Amino acid sequence: MSPWTQVWLLAKREFVERGRSKPFLVTMVILAVVIIAIGPVINALSGGEPEATTVGLVGVELRGIEDELETQGDLFEIDIDVVRFESMDQAENALEDGEVDAVLRDGNEVVFYDNTSAGLTSLIQRAVDTVVTVSTLEDLGLSEVEISAVQEPVPVSVSTIEETDLEEDAKRGAAFVGAILLYVSIIMFGQFVAMGTVEEKQNRVVEVVLSRVRPWQVLVGKVAGIGLLGLLQLTILLGAAYISAQLAGPTDIDVAAVGLPIIAGVFFWFILGYAFYAFLYAAVGSTVSRQEDLQGAIMLPIVLILPGYLLAISAAENPDSLLARVGSLMPMWAPFVMPVRIAAGSAAAWEIAVAVVGSIVGAVALVWIGSRVYRGALLRTGTKVKITDAWRAAAD
Repeated sequence: MSPWTQVWLLAKREFVERGRSKPFLVTMVILAVVIIAIGPVINALSGGEPEATTVGLVGVELRGIEDELETQGDLFEIDIDVVRFESMDQAENALEDGEVDAVLRDGNEVVFYDNTSAGLTSLIQRAVDTVVTVSTLEDLGLSEVEISAVQEPVPVSVSTIEETDLEEDAKRGAAFVGAILLYVSIIMFGQFVAMGTVEEKQNRVVEVVLSRVRPWQVLVGKVAGIGLLGLLQLTILLGAAYISAQLAGPTDIDVAAVGLPIIAGVFFWFILGYAFYAFLYAAVGSTVSRQEDLQGAIMLPIVLILPGYLLAISAAENPDSLLARVGSLMPMWAPFVMPVRIAAGSAAAWEIAVAVVGSIVGAVALVWIGSRVYRGALLRTGTKVKITDAWRAAAD
């Protein structure tokens, strides 16, 4: 059996054992359900779909006015309901009770209860003008096709040379949420690597495994298997976030255009960040033999990760600050900070390249360092092994 086939078998074992554990499955399902539920909750709190605007008609004999009011409402993205009243007294009572928003009287006067609305007045005026124009053209003998041609609006496109603040804020916010997911996921699955290492040392399983395979195969298999599980969880949670955004109600933001590049970026930076920290977690996990001692041992990677989260917060507020720029170039923090700066459009191409290359080089360095410490400490049980002692032991 080839060495890499053995690595694959070890990775598969880690993936299956961790993936089918009830705490992991329950936690993942709860998180996905909560994330999906956030969208409808936001929609409900914001009032959901806008209420229809009701226009009353009194003494209006204009043919087709009801349909034209609804058509104009569609143009303004307003749902218009039309109600006819037999007298103005009835219409005024409806205005006082809030049953209608405005009343068109005799086709030439718009009546409100107290505060007027320029937008609604303009909409009603356009509807009246259109109906009167059509009636006049019909009296002149024009056919429906000719009338439609006269009324055909000239299409005018609207664009901006800069992204709207709404789009920029949405991208930056989505990237920050992605950075939080990265922070939580890297810590969670890094701890899985460390816990798995300690469990194998505590149960003496590693001694049996090492009789068949080499330490580097055990390490790479463990990191790869748990990393694949992390990608699976990220896929589910990011999918839940995308569904939640779709359920949050109508918006001027193209959710797909904003969200899909962010999701792709989260996957990419998770791979780099996880590769950087997973081997460090494995190394520090191999220095202890009891779960009780693990919390103290894993403080090193946590202390390295925490500034990345804080820098991501800073980058979300001011992506062009010196702190955010420097943090996004450091290999240990780039996976958290650079996605936020990229989403904000403030990261230059050379900065992205430096961050990616630096993260890859840093990950390779951690693979080498972590593997050596892991190899030197893996079979040493009892008291905590110093990293320097494990380093020297691996050289013997």
